[in-house]
Amino acid sequence: MQRVPTFLSAFTRIAAFVVAATAMSPMAVSAATAQATPKPKAAKAAGLDIMLMKPTAVKAGDNQFEVMVNGADGKPVTGADVSVLFVMPAMPAMKMAEMRNEVKLKPAGPGTYAGAGNVMMAGKWNVTVSVKRGGKELGQKKLTLTAK
Repeated sequence: MQRVPTFLSAFTRIAAFVVAATAMSPMAVSAATAQATPKPKAAKAAGLDIMLMKPTAVKAGDNQFEVMVNGADGKPVTGADVSVLFVMPAMPAMKMAEMRNEVKLKPAGPGTYAGAGNVMMAGKWNVTVSVKRGGKELGQKKLTLTAK
């Protein structure tokens, strides 16, 4: 007679678990959907629209860079100091220190800044495009680029 209560007890626990899991599955799906929703790579920074126009495909070695900067009003931002900072985090397993290279761009037209710079090696780089005027930060755009 001992087996029946044990069987019913185990069955009740399994049934309760199935009911709870079924009830929670929509929550799990909505949480997974929220995490999977892609976020924009870079939003407008402080009202600025900062766009890396060139290169379209970054390569290890010399590259030509072009950045366009527009204000919140859509008009080109002129007279700014624009730079592109490349950072590859340290890889201790490969005994490789962090690598950094900053490329300072020069005005090349209304709201357009251009210049040449070196990407030290192929791989994934964390890139920050910074826009300053008079030493004051106007905005930044962060993105990840892979050099081939």
